[in-house]
Amino acid sequence: MRFTPTFSALCLSAFAALAAPPVANATGGTPVYTVTVTSAPDIGKVVSAGSGVTVFTINPGNGIVTRTSGSGVRLTTSSTRAAVSIKCGNYNACGSTYVEVIVGSIGSPTKRAGGLDNFTAAMNSATLASGGDPAGTNPMGFGLNPIPQNTTNTFYLGFDYPIAGDNTALPSGVAASGFYVYAAAYPNHADTGTTSSAAATVYRPISISNPTGLVFGKVVRPATGSGTVVINASTGVRSTTGNATVLNTPTPSRAVYSVTGEGGQAVSVSVPTSFVMSTTGGTVTVTLTTTASGSQSLSSALGSAGSFGFYVGGSLPVTPTTKDGNYTGTFTVTVQYN
Repeated sequence: MRFTPTFSALCLSAFAALAAPPVANATGGTPVYTVTVTSAPDIGKVVSAGSGVTVFTINPGNGIVTRTSGSGVRLTTSSTRAAVSIKCGNYNACGSTYVEVIVGSIGSPTKRAGGLDNFTAAMNSATLASGGDPAGTNPMGFGLNPIPQNTTNTFYLGFDYPIAGDNTALPSGVAASGFYVYAAAYPNHADTGTTSSAAATVYRPISISNPTGLVFGKVVRPATGSGTVVINASTGVRSTTGNATVLNTPTPSRAVYSVTGEGGQAVSVSVPTSFVMSTTGGTVTVTLTTTASGSQSLSSALGSAGSFGFYVGGSLPVTPTTKDGNYTGTFTVTVQYN
């Protein structure tokens, strides 16, 4: 594939003071470069926003990924960046020829990935012909000092990586967005280069609903001694211990929870061990139990919607001094991707 780079005025100014065009080498040709992306970037697991685009920016200097706009969340914490090498072949003129480089997005992004933008670069063994590290354009052009014969120089690339929200019709799952890197002998010689892609594994947002609450029903406090009223988390059956007694109305129930999110993914459920219910002049502490112990997995597979359900039960203590009244209280259950 051939690409004829078009440089902006800013890029061209970097070459204004460069040496004269290269002379032919011993083989009668001009420098030929081999361009390789030696490390393709992967921003890892990302939870897309409920709506709107989230942009993650890769810093080429250290590979740190930050969210610069939107409400999506990156679950992966490791650094990533594109590493690019340019090698000049067995040509005498390599050591006296400046290198034109151009970088830009290419192809059609897949799934919820958007086109890469605002490319930036940080030098490693390569050195810029002039000026500071190039940044902020698509395509991005810059010049490198001559690369000696049979020598490889390297630099790093960063960019903005947009991820579409859950409100789009785009599928979740493993996504990719392409970019190219081309190099040419200065000035106006045929370019050579390569293409690569930046990966992301995009999850749909996780959500939790609670259609049914924890209800103990009517409880008669004991005249003497103590007792408990228990709602079994696994079966929903109500039972009593000690001197506690119950009435049949209202109907008792365990708390019901439904989780939806990215299919096949592991989630962690957090349920408090207890919470306080209160009425005017009185409180009781309820001990909670749950069927969602340890890591859980959503149904289906990556790229599809998944679900998972669980229940919460509890144990309510009563004594002769328990205050009469209608007891209510709340507790918070959280679910997150592992």
